[in-house]
Amino acid sequence: MKFFFCIFCIILFISKTENVFSENLIYDVNNVQVKGKINNSFRSRKIIESAFQKAFVIFVDKTLLRQDAISLHRTESQIIKDLVLGYQIIKKEKNKKNDSFSTLNIKFDPKKINNFLAKRGISYADISNISVTILPVLVKEKNILLYGENFFYKNWVELVDTEKSRSDKLINYNMALENIEDLEYINKIKEQIDSISIREINSFNDDGNNVLLILYSTGKKFKAFIKTSIKNKKIDRNMDLNFYPKDEDRSYKEAIVTLKNEINQIWKEQNLIDVNTPSFLDFFLETKKIDDYLKFKSILNTIDVIENYSVLEMTKDYSKIRLKYRGKVNKIKEKLIEKGIKVQIINNVWKLII
Repeated sequence: MKFFFCIFCIILFISKTENVFSENLIYDVNNVQVKGKINNSFRSRKIIESAFQKAFVIFVDKTLLRQDAISLHRTESQIIKDLVLGYQIIKKEKNKKNDSFSTLNIKFDPKKINNFLAKRGISYADISNISVTILPVLVKEKNILLYGENFFYKNWVELVDTEKSRSDKLINYNMALENIEDLEYINKIKEQIDSISIREINSFNDDGNNVLLILYSTGKKFKAFIKTSIKNKKIDRNMDLNFYPKDEDRSYKEAIVTLKNEINQIWKEQNLIDVNTPSFLDFFLETKKIDDYLKFKSILNTIDVIENYSVLEMTKDYSKIRLKYRGKVNKIKEKLIEKGIKVQIINNVWKLII
């Protein structure tokens, strides 16, 4: 009797399709700093609106491909203001010149953002924080430079361009450990260095996210060949880099920023979501405990790509639930597994177990 009373309460609670909103990496932009003191004046509203604009640029740079992001940088302030769901002032401070600064956390409305992008035919990337192991190989006048004698190996992690690297922070870089076998392998095929196989690098984990960079510096030209294996997807890319004959240090520093941005583009390209084509998925949630559905509901509320969901059927043994989501179905599966949900798919029927 107690069980069916709880079921009845749950059904009343979920009688309508629920829109999902939660804290997430995609729609939240935190620690946005703007100059000016925020109080109740008209000036304060302008300062807050400038924070919205700054946050919007960070948001599009973080989630959109480069050209799409640039096309939205000049979006009108009033349009951006309407896309904001809420904001929080987390800090007010002054510098030595007595200038006032405010720091805000800003949350964009997922539904409004999706509609905004859909009207413009723009897809966004369902990005997440990842760790990547990187091995840069510098070919300088036919000499192979690795590890301590390689500028890129020594400076890749430390060197950042503070404003342009906000989206780059999604990727946590780890330098490949020095490995004598890798050194021997690379020197063995240095005459055909383009043929280096990422699978042959011993300091890379076969199941990890890896990037192999081959950089050519001839004194006149500067090129990079990028080989990536991220989330088991392999993409190769060639790039011409700026070279300053009288300032090698500048050439290399600019190259690090450029290459980080390009790797970030590759990561986003692999995770694009077409906001114009939502999909639906029906599945069965096995009910072993009274609160299993409520636990599952709270998990759904943390998954960004889910637009809404509804209960089609509920018994003491299971709940049949329909999801409306954006992106690929494999992404839904990955996110559920990441949240500790067991996913069984038999004859295209999905069964979930908490």
